[in-house]
Amino acid sequence: MVELADCFAPVQAELAGLEQEIQGELASDSKALSGLVGHISKYAGKRLRPALVFLSAKAAGGKVIPEHDKLAIIVELIHTATLVHDDILDGADVRRRVATVNAMYGNHVPVLLGDFIYAHAFAMSVDLPTPDASRILARVTKIVCKGEINQIFDRFDFALTEPRYLKIIEAKTAELYAASCELGAIYSGADRRRVEALEALRPQHRHRVPDHRRLPRPHRRRRRRR
Repeated sequence: MVELADCFAPVQAELAGLEQEIQGELASDSKALSGLVGHISKYAGKRLRPALVFLSAKAAGGKVIPEHDKLAIIVELIHTATLVHDDILDGADVRRRVATVNAMYGNHVPVLLGDFIYAHAFAMSVDLPTPDASRILARVTKIVCKGEINQIFDRFDFALTEPRYLKIIEAKTAELYAASCELGAIYSGADRRRVEALEALRPQHRHRVPDHRRLPRPHRRRRRRR
């Protein structure tokens, strides 16, 4: 059985300083914001998306350059922002054995915190030498939001089909994974054939299930009988 550590071995050196770099990017002179950033750093998971950036750069035959370090931070920041917002939508009190921001401060603070992280990620992407990252990640973020909205509308729908479910999770999760691979290849200077091979990981309407056009029924108060 292949362990995750074995998959990460070729890029272990690149991942080594990632945590500190992420914290540095979100550093602020605001005591409140610094405290929040320090708290959500405890959410850190396996860092799959940054690993895919580095692995794809090497798999495409290119070299890992400083732009890949920036890309790894950017995709992880976007992922972190989705987690902060997801906890609000799910009403979650705990994430990875740590209290969620919404459980600690209500919903207003995590909404703004997630927006701050998104904005910082895209500000970083604008500073890259080409607009590829901004263009691709803007599209991906739009798709992620669409997937989240569809999931909310399909909640408690016991007639939900497997293709529809797969389309939702492709939008919410798979798109950012695929973008991480694509960007790793593009910024390594890989030829178009190799970029397209990694881009093929992106779901492309495999299930072709139409979006729902129905809206949730409005809540109506029952009239008391006199």
